[in-house]
Amino acid sequence: MKFLLVFLFSSQLILEISLEDLDFIRSLSNDKNSIIQSGTDTCNRYFEKNKYSTGTRKYQNFYLCKFSNKRNRFYIYMLAVENKSNLSLKEFCTEILTLRPEISDHMDVKFDYQNKEYLSGFFIDNLFNDKVINFTNEIAKDDLIINNEINNFILQNRKKFTNDNSLNNKLVSKEIEKINRIRRKLVKNSESDLDKVIKNQLKKIVRYKIFVNDTKKFISYSCNWQPGKGLVPYVKREMFNEFEKS
Repeated sequence: MKFLLVFLFSSQLILEISLEDLDFIRSLSNDKNSIIQSGTDTCNRYFEKNKYSTGTRKYQNFYLCKFSNKRNRFYIYMLAVENKSNLSLKEFCTEILTLRPEISDHMDVKFDYQNKEYLSGFFIDNLFNDKVINFTNEIAKDDLIINNEINNFILQNRKKFTNDNSLNNKLVSKEIEKINRIRRKLVKNSESDLDKVIKNQLKKIVRYKIFVNDTKKFISYSCNWQPGKGLVPYVKREMFNEFEKS
């Protein structure tokens, strides 16, 4: 198995490995953390906590995240809204998208370098205690983050602790070292081979969609964007239930 991993991460094929391939390889090594599942869950948690509304339209900027095995695409999408304005579909969708700068910036090739918090769950090298963590590079704040995460780890794994304090200390020390490795990596802003593969795959598979209903004509459309390709969407007739089955 080690030979297989070394081959994959040292050959020119590194950029062609899909996220599903990575999850399969990790499953062979008994790694239970799924890159796809972690990425999807983190993305949905981000938008659940960062809803945006204007006026009475509470869900105008409510986004969801979904990985499509069938299409090998990762979608960040907004459920159907009604275009009651005099704007064209492209203008209407663009106006909605620009209300979320963390998303609209992703359309601009000049901002390709920016890390997207809602995509951070795919980089599971930064995953501790089933949570993606980020450090500030400020010692006091980082120490607080570490202490909080270790306390949460102890609380969630309390059944593993016994009356043997020596074994308990080893268990905690192992987790402290794990979280410190994450901190060192983030502070140094270094990329592992796994990070590079994931970043390359995300560039290929991430897509954005906004579903729009024309209630007068009983027609549904979707506006579609690809990162780095600009704010002008590709519009097509598409019902949400068609997309949901993909």
